[in-house]
Amino acid sequence: MAPGEDPGRVLRVDLSNRSVEVEVLDAETRRDYVGGSLLGTRLLLAETQAGLDAFDEAALLVLASSVVAGHRAAGLARFSVVAKSPLTGGIGESRAEGPFGIALKEAGFEAIAVRGRAGGPVILSITDGAATLVDAPELWGLDTSVVVDAIEARMGLCHVAAIGPAGERLVRFASIVSDRSFAAPRMGLGAVMGSKRLKAIAIAGGSAPPVADPDRLAAIDVRYAAELMRNPVTRWQHEPPGFGAWVGGATTGTFSVENYRTSRFPHAPGYAKPALLRQLAWSTGGCPGCPTDCIKGFGASAEEGAIGSARARREGGLHQEALAALGPNLGLGDVGDVLALNDLCLRLGLDPVSLGFAESFAMECRERGLATAADFDGADLRFGATGPARELIERIARREGAGDWLADGSRIASRHVGRESAFMALEVKGLEMTAFDPRAQSGLALGFAVAPFGPRYDFVEHDVDYDDRAPAWPHSLELSRALGVSRMIPATATSAEKVRNVAALAEFWSALDALVVCPFASAPVRILSLENVAGIVGAIAGWETSSQEVMAWGARRLQLMRIYNLREGLSADDDRLPDRFFEDPIDDGPLAGERLDRGAFAGMISAYYELMGWDADGIPTAATRRRHGLEWAAPKLEPEEP
Repeated sequence: MAPGEDPGRVLRVDLSNRSVEVEVLDAETRRDYVGGSLLGTRLLLAETQAGLDAFDEAALLVLASSVVAGHRAAGLARFSVVAKSPLTGGIGESRAEGPFGIALKEAGFEAIAVRGRAGGPVILSITDGAATLVDAPELWGLDTSVVVDAIEARMGLCHVAAIGPAGERLVRFASIVSDRSFAAPRMGLGAVMGSKRLKAIAIAGGSAPPVADPDRLAAIDVRYAAELMRNPVTRWQHEPPGFGAWVGGATTGTFSVENYRTSRFPHAPGYAKPALLRQLAWSTGGCPGCPTDCIKGFGASAEEGAIGSARARREGGLHQEALAALGPNLGLGDVGDVLALNDLCLRLGLDPVSLGFAESFAMECRERGLATAADFDGADLRFGATGPARELIERIARREGAGDWLADGSRIASRHVGRESAFMALEVKGLEMTAFDPRAQSGLALGFAVAPFGPRYDFVEHDVDYDDRAPAWPHSLELSRALGVSRMIPATATSAEKVRNVAALAEFWSALDALVVCPFASAPVRILSLENVAGIVGAIAGWETSSQEVMAWGARRLQLMRIYNLREGLSADDDRLPDRFFEDPIDDGPLAGERLDRGAFAGMISAYYELMGWDADGIPTAATRRRHGLEWAAPKLEPEEP
C-alpha cells in the first residue's frame, strides 16, 4: 500500500448471525465523514430506525478511529464509541485515551460497527487484522481488570476493551474500559455493549498503515515535544500527579460540593499534590506516541502492595473528572478513599461522574427526609460517609436492592423517590451533571444545555481561561484568535460575544472529536493549533486540506448530531439546566452570590440557535443542511411512516 492510500476499512460484526465482514469506505464518504462520532452518527442515522431502544438487538454500536487517530504521535492515541445513549435517548458519544486506539488502527480498521445480540457472552478477537467471534461464558461476571488477565492468557499480548458487571447488568451509565485504566465514560455505552452480550474486544498484532508524509508529521511532533514544558497547561498535565489532581488548587465555588447544595469544602487542602503522590503508581506511557502523559495510575491505597500491583498491572488510571465527582460531590474528605472508589469504578465498569451524581442525589434525598434508610437497604447513606458510598457503588453495579433503581440514572431515580426529589436530580437530557459549576462560567453553562449529549465538561474550552478578572493562563489568547476569540471577558458574562465565542470554540473541539484528536493536546490553550491539526491530516492522509475544512468537519458533526436527536424525539425543551443553578446561589468563595439568570440564559440559547443556523425550535434550516452537505438527512427530521 502506497503512503496516503489507507482505504478506511470498517469491520462489520453481526452478533445475531455471528458474521464478520469488511467494508471499504468510498473516498467521498471518508473525506466528508472523517471518523469518530462524525462517522458514527452518520452510520446511526442511515442504518437504524427512529425510536429504536438503545438495548434493542438492531441497535448499532460503533468503535471508531479516524483518518488520523491511532498513529503514534502527539494527541492521536484515542478512539471513540458511538451509539444511542440509554441515558438520554439521543446520540451517545464517548472517547478514551490509551493504547487501544493505537491497536485499533494497527489492526487495519477505521471503525468497528456491531449490531445484533449474541446467544451468550462472546469476545471479538482480532489478530493480525483477522476477526473472529469466540464464545466466552467464563468471562461473564469478571471485572475489567481480571478479564484482561483471562484474555491475555488465551491470546498473549493484546489490547482489550471490556465491560464489567455494570455493563452486563445494563446499568445506564456503564462504561467501556480499555487496558484496565482507560475508560470510555458517560452516556452508558458499556450497557449497550452488555445488551449485545459482547464482553470484550481484544486486538493483537498488526501494524500501522503508511503515512503520506512522515517528515511533516515528525516535524509537528518535534515542535510539540519542544513546547511541552514551556506551555503551562501541558506541563501541569505532564508532571505528576497529573491533571486529575486539580481539586486541591481549585477556587471555591467552581466545583460541586454535596450535589451542588453548597460550595464549602474544608477538605480541599487534603486533595493537594502530596496526598496524591503517596498513591501514585505510574505516570508515563499511557498514550503511546504522546509525550504529555496526562493520565496517571494510582493504587487503591497507600500500601506498598496496592501501589506495586497497580504499577505492574497498569491499573488505577485517573481522568480529570473522577476526583471531583466522587470526592467533594459526595462530601468525602480523604482523597485516598476517593482514589479507591475510582479504582472500583474502573473495575466494575461504571462512569464515575454519573455514578457520583446518582449517589449525591440519593444522599441529599436521604438527608432531606425524602427517603429513609429502608429505601437504601438499611444503609446510613449520607454525605461524608465512605463506607455506605462504596457499598452503594457495588449494589448499583449489580442492580441489587436500591442499586437497581439508581442504576437507571438520576432522572429515572427521581421518579422512584417522587415528591420534590426532581430538584436534586441534576441532569440535562438525562445525563448527570459534571462537577464544574455552571454558575461560575456562563459559556460552560450554555454548552451543558445545548450540547447534543448533555453536560460534558469538554464540549467547549472553559470561560475561566478568558476571564478578564483573572485568566487561568497567561497565553489564553495566543491560539484562540485563530478560532475567533480575540479578548478577555468575564467568566460569568452572558453577552452576545460570549455566545459567539462558545460557538466558535465548540466547533473546533467538535472537529477534534470528528478526527479523534485529543483536546488535551490541542488549542486553544494547549499546543496543537488549528493549522497544526490541518497539517496532521495532510501529513497522514496526504490530502490537500485547510483549517477551513477542519472547522467544516466540526460543524457538520454538531449539525448531524442535532438532526439525530431531533429524529429521536429530543427538542429545544431539552436544552436546559437544572433549576438549582437558577435558584440557589454559590454560597462561599469569591463567587458567592452568583447564580444564573433565566432570562439572560434563554437569550444565550436563542443567540446560539441563530449562530448555528437553527430556527426558533432548534431545527437546522434547509439552508444550514445544504451548507453542510446534509440534504440527505432532511427526511430524518420528519416523523417516519408507521
